[in-house]
Amino acid sequence: MHSLAARDYDATVINPNDGTRIAITVLQPQLAPGEVAPLILHSHGFGGTRLMGRDQNTLYEQLTGGTLPSAEAARQAAKNGYFVISFDERGFGESGGQVEVIDPRFEGEDIKAILNWAEQQMEHREHLGYRDGDLVLGALGLSYGGGYQLIGAGVDPRFDAIVPTVGWYDLLYSLSPGDVIKSDWGVLLVTLGIPTSGARLNPLLYQALIGGLAAPLTQQGFSDPVRDKLYNNSPRSFCESRESEDGTLVASVSGRMTPTVDALIIQGVADTLFTLNEGWANAECLRAAGNDVHFVGMRFGHTLPVLQSLQDRIAYNTEATLHCGAQTFDTATLELDYLNWKLRGTPLPQPIPRNCVTVTQTQGIAVDTLPIADPADGSGYPVSAQAPTGGASLLLSLLRTRTVDDLVDLLGNTVDNAADIVQGLVDAQTSLPDDASASIVLAQLINALPADEIDQLLSGGTFVPLATIDRAGEALVGIPVADVQISGGGIAPVAFLGIGIRRDASESAELVNKQVRPVRGTGKQRVELNGISRELETGDEVGLMVYGFHPQYLASFSTIPGVLDITGDIGLPIVDLDASR
Repeated sequence: MHSLAARDYDATVINPNDGTRIAITVLQPQLAPGEVAPLILHSHGFGGTRLMGRDQNTLYEQLTGGTLPSAEAARQAAKNGYFVISFDERGFGESGGQVEVIDPRFEGEDIKAILNWAEQQMEHREHLGYRDGDLVLGALGLSYGGGYQLIGAGVDPRFDAIVPTVGWYDLLYSLSPGDVIKSDWGVLLVTLGIPTSGARLNPLLYQALIGGLAAPLTQQGFSDPVRDKLYNNSPRSFCESRESEDGTLVASVSGRMTPTVDALIIQGVADTLFTLNEGWANAECLRAAGNDVHFVGMRFGHTLPVLQSLQDRIAYNTEATLHCGAQTFDTATLELDYLNWKLRGTPLPQPIPRNCVTVTQTQGIAVDTLPIADPADGSGYPVSAQAPTGGASLLLSLLRTRTVDDLVDLLGNTVDNAADIVQGLVDAQTSLPDDASASIVLAQLINALPADEIDQLLSGGTFVPLATIDRAGEALVGIPVADVQISGGGIAPVAFLGIGIRRDASESAELVNKQVRPVRGTGKQRVELNGISRELETGDEVGLMVYGFHPQYLASFSTIPGVLDITGDIGLPIVDLDASR
């Protein structure tokens, strides 16, 4: 073999199953004669495009002026002797086809085709590294670029190590936990996906969006075809060896099994799309199959405009630095160090804890396992509370503070008969007009409201104190569990539960990490609340937050006012920071 010069070049891979063209960029390393190198696959987040050179930024980085750790790790990998292939996911950028949301039958087959091309057609493929006859292969990517890794490893056994950052475990849970649709994220994802896909989204995505916006009227979650697609496009389907048909889970007809691949999973605590729970579920699934898995919780992740601080980012905010107990890691360096370890056998500069969570800007904890505070273990705090439901009256009251013309201007779109619809909303007393278009317009209005008016909507939560912190050095880290009985609330009530902290009795409580978990209906409910991480101070009151409406679910709420009675126990994952370092 001759020596190899570093260069970057574009190519096209054809999926032989349907002829779809996938655009790729190969970052070729500089190698000496006879030297071989592992391959790393890299891809982008939803609405993004591929990395087109080792000295270039991705589209997302160009738009925000920031740096994505996964993209930076890919750049550094190319400069440190790896082959890197970055690709436009199906339907995005220069790739053909329509966006199928990492469907194993489509995007999964695209990944196979890319790897086959690398082994069979790529220039200088003789320099690819092999171990026991198998390609040495790693992967990088964020969000959608994390999802392809988990699904890809389930479809193709060639992956040796993956680094999925803020990916999902179950898209049905991600977008509709408790059968309550995250309509705000639905609007944002479709909006993000249109520019770089040219509106080449699977029609089911639009159906899902319309269904979500009409939820106040239908009081239903996703349709069965949407539910099937979301579940089947999830690692959960592989972990459980099941598929969804007509809304029912059945044994996998395609032989799905848990991937055999080592993983460094990085998940965001304040991520309101793919929560900490999903990263932990992926870690537990892969570990149960015998894989070597490391789990790191960072502070942020996917963030919603207005409701969360984006710090000049679009849709997600990834941290450059992670804290694991007494250790500190540069995120991009950690990702590449991990792949060096797994693919090349290079010793780690410093050991990576099995599980760790960043708590503040300067500290984190390392734990044997992520704390899951189950009241059944005897550590629960009793709760007895009442909370109002019926988000319609709260929303309509806020809208009446503006004129109809003002609200129509705020919409800034081309909705037919917008003025008539808005007038109907303003004239409504306690519930929405019986018109699906009213729900859609209402959702758009909420999304367009200024931050101070969104704060008014958030102020309607009920805080129920559970525990008072009597010493320093403690933190909330892990997954709270609610074991409660719910009654009242009118017809098909929806409550939104989270953990709050009140530092002064005269002030409102703060919802920890902006994390709320919806609960639909009444009766006995055992629910894992969203994972959290927050340092506590002496004198803090920690309690349950209950909302009848929350803007993260801007079109999913009870339309008829009522009062919920909630009794039972709440598990709080309170840990000693010093003991967990």
